[in-house]
Amino acid sequence: MPLPIERRWRDALLDALLPAPGSGLPAMAEVDRRAFWPRFDRTAPLHLRAGFRLATAVLAGLAPRLLGHRGTLAGLDAAARDDVVRRAAHAPVLSELVLVAKLVACFAYFDDPAVQAAARGPQAPGPESPRDSQHGAPGSAVSAASSANGDARREPSS
Repeated sequence: MPLPIERRWRDALLDALLPAPGSGLPAMAEVDRRAFWPRFDRTAPLHLRAGFRLATAVLAGLAPRLLGHRGTLAGLDAAARDDVVRRAAHAPVLSELVLVAKLVACFAYFDDPAVQAAARGPQAPGPESPRDSQHGAPGSAVSAASSANGDARREPSS
Protein backbone atom coordinates (compact mmCIF):
# COMPACT_ATOMS: atom_id res chain seq x y z
CA MET A 1 0.00 0.00 0.00
CA PRO A 2 1.55 3.30 -1.05
CA LEU A 3 2.13 6.11 1.39
CA PRO A 4 0.12 9.34 0.94
CA ILE A 5 3.09 11.10 -0.68
CA GLU A 6 3.52 8.19 -3.11
CA ARG A 7 -0.16 8.43 -4.05
CA ARG A 8 0.21 12.17 -4.76
CA TRP A 9 3.31 11.54 -6.85
CA ARG A 10 1.63 8.61 -8.66
CA ASP A 11 -1.44 10.67 -9.49
CA ALA A 12 0.65 13.65 -10.66
CA LEU A 13 2.74 11.35 -12.87
CA LEU A 14 -0.26 9.67 -14.48
CA ASP A 15 -2.02 13.01 -14.98
CA ALA A 16 1.13 14.33 -16.71
CA LEU A 17 1.38 11.27 -18.96
CA LEU A 18 -2.19 11.61 -20.32
CA PRO A 19 -3.20 15.27 -19.97
CA ALA A 20 -5.91 15.50 -22.68
CA PRO A 21 -5.92 12.85 -25.42
CA GLY A 22 -8.66 14.59 -27.44
CA SER A 23 -11.24 12.93 -29.71
CA GLY A 24 -13.83 12.98 -26.94
CA LEU A 25 -11.59 11.12 -24.48
CA PRO A 26 -11.23 12.61 -20.99
CA ALA A 27 -7.91 13.61 -19.48
CA MET A 28 -6.44 11.15 -17.00
CA ALA A 29 -7.16 13.62 -14.18
CA GLU A 30 -10.89 13.27 -14.94
CA VAL A 31 -10.88 9.46 -14.65
CA ASP A 32 -11.87 7.84 -11.34
CA ARG A 33 -9.02 5.40 -10.61
CA ARG A 34 -10.01 4.43 -7.05
CA ALA A 35 -11.22 0.94 -8.03
CA PHE A 36 -8.19 0.31 -10.27
CA TRP A 37 -5.43 0.58 -7.65
CA PRO A 38 -6.58 -2.17 -5.24
CA ARG A 39 -7.04 -4.51 -8.22
CA PHE A 40 -3.62 -3.53 -9.61
CA ASP A 41 -2.01 -4.22 -6.21
CA ARG A 42 -3.71 -7.65 -6.05
CA THR A 43 -3.20 -8.85 -9.62
CA ALA A 44 -0.21 -7.14 -11.22
CA PRO A 45 3.02 -9.14 -11.17
CA LEU A 46 5.45 -8.19 -8.44
CA HIS A 47 8.07 -6.92 -10.89
CA LEU A 48 5.54 -4.57 -12.53
CA ARG A 49 4.37 -3.21 -9.18
CA ALA A 50 7.97 -2.72 -8.01
CA GLY A 51 9.00 -1.15 -11.32
CA PHE A 52 6.07 1.23 -11.25
CA ARG A 53 6.78 2.21 -7.65
CA LEU A 54 10.42 2.90 -8.58
CA ALA A 55 9.34 4.82 -11.70
CA THR A 56 6.97 6.93 -9.59
CA ALA A 57 9.61 7.76 -6.97
CA VAL A 58 12.26 8.66 -9.54
CA LEU A 59 10.09 10.46 -12.11
CA ALA A 60 7.87 12.33 -9.67
CA GLY A 61 10.25 12.85 -6.78
CA LEU A 62 13.78 13.05 -8.16
CA ALA A 63 13.60 13.84 -11.90
CA PRO A 64 12.02 17.29 -11.56
CA ARG A 65 14.94 18.44 -9.44
CA LEU A 66 17.50 16.79 -11.72
CA LEU A 67 15.93 18.58 -14.68
CA GLY A 68 16.04 22.04 -13.06
CA HIS A 69 12.60 22.37 -11.46
CA ARG A 70 11.94 23.12 -7.83
CA GLY A 71 9.93 20.57 -5.92
CA THR A 72 8.28 17.34 -6.97
CA LEU A 73 6.04 16.64 -9.93
CA ALA A 74 2.97 17.03 -7.71
CA GLY A 75 3.96 20.63 -6.93
CA LEU A 76 4.53 21.71 -10.55
CA ASP A 77 2.08 23.29 -12.97
CA ALA A 78 0.94 21.41 -16.08
CA ALA A 79 3.59 22.94 -18.36
CA ALA A 80 6.43 22.05 -15.99
CA ARG A 81 5.07 18.51 -15.54
CA ASP A 82 4.97 18.11 -19.30
CA ASP A 83 8.56 19.37 -19.53
CA VAL A 84 9.74 16.81 -16.97
CA VAL A 85 7.99 13.91 -18.70
CA ARG A 86 9.21 14.90 -22.18
CA ARG A 87 12.80 15.37 -21.10
CA ALA A 88 12.81 12.21 -18.99
CA ALA A 89 11.50 10.23 -21.97
CA HIS A 90 14.72 11.10 -23.83
CA ALA A 91 17.18 10.66 -20.95
CA PRO A 92 19.17 7.47 -20.37
CA VAL A 93 17.65 5.29 -17.62
CA LEU A 94 14.75 7.70 -17.09
CA SER A 95 13.31 6.76 -20.48
CA GLU A 96 12.86 3.15 -19.34
CA LEU A 97 11.04 4.33 -16.24
CA VAL A 98 8.77 6.51 -18.39
CA LEU A 99 7.85 3.41 -20.42
CA VAL A 100 6.89 1.50 -17.26
CA ALA A 101 4.81 4.45 -16.06
CA LYS A 102 3.10 4.77 -19.46
CA LEU A 103 2.19 1.08 -19.43
CA VAL A 104 0.52 1.32 -16.02
CA ALA A 105 -1.09 4.65 -16.99
CA CYS A 106 -2.74 2.97 -19.97
CA PHE A 107 -3.98 0.11 -17.78
CA ALA A 108 -5.46 2.60 -15.33
CA TYR A 109 -6.92 4.82 -18.04
CA PHE A 110 -8.64 2.10 -20.05
CA ASP A 111 -9.93 0.39 -16.92
CA ASP A 112 -12.63 3.07 -16.77
CA PRO A 113 -15.86 2.04 -18.58
CA ALA A 114 -16.52 5.61 -19.77
CA VAL A 115 -13.08 5.76 -21.37
CA GLN A 116 -13.64 2.38 -23.02
CA ALA A 117 -16.97 3.55 -24.45
CA ALA A 118 -15.50 6.84 -25.68
CA ALA A 119 -12.56 5.03 -27.28
CA ARG A 120 -14.86 2.62 -29.11
CA GLY A 121 -17.02 5.45 -30.40
CA PRO A 122 -20.53 4.87 -31.72
CA GLN A 123 -21.25 1.22 -32.25
CA ALA A 124 -21.89 0.69 -35.95
CA PRO A 125 -22.88 -2.63 -37.46
CA GLY A 126 -19.79 -4.72 -38.16
CA PRO A 127 -18.70 -5.71 -41.64
CA GLU A 128 -20.19 -8.80 -43.19
CA SER A 129 -18.12 -11.92 -42.92
CA PRO A 130 -16.72 -13.32 -46.20
CA ARG A 131 -19.17 -16.22 -45.96
CA ASP A 132 -22.15 -13.85 -45.60
CA SER A 133 -21.09 -11.79 -48.61
CA GLN A 134 -20.81 -14.93 -50.76
CA HIS A 135 -24.24 -16.26 -49.89
CA GLY A 136 -26.37 -13.26 -49.00
CA ALA A 137 -27.73 -12.38 -45.58
CA PRO A 138 -27.01 -14.53 -42.51
CA GLY A 139 -29.31 -17.48 -42.30
CA SER A 140 -30.06 -17.52 -46.03
CA ALA A 141 -26.84 -19.33 -46.85
CA VAL A 142 -28.34 -22.67 -45.99
CA SER A 143 -31.81 -24.04 -45.69
CA ALA A 144 -32.79 -26.78 -43.32
CA ALA A 145 -34.75 -29.66 -44.73
CA SER A 146 -36.23 -32.41 -42.65
CA SER A 147 -35.28 -35.94 -43.50
CA ALA A 148 -37.56 -38.90 -43.09
CA ASN A 149 -36.32 -39.49 -39.53
CA GLY A 150 -36.89 -35.85 -38.50
CA ASP A 151 -33.22 -34.76 -38.51
CA ALA A 152 -32.46 -31.36 -39.96
CA ARG A 153 -29.97 -31.33 -42.84
CA ARG A 154 -28.21 -28.30 -44.17
CA GLU A 155 -28.46 -27.91 -47.92
CA PRO A 156 -26.96 -25.00 -49.86
CA SER A 157 -29.49 -22.58 -51.29
CA SER A 158 -29.31 -21.79 -54.95
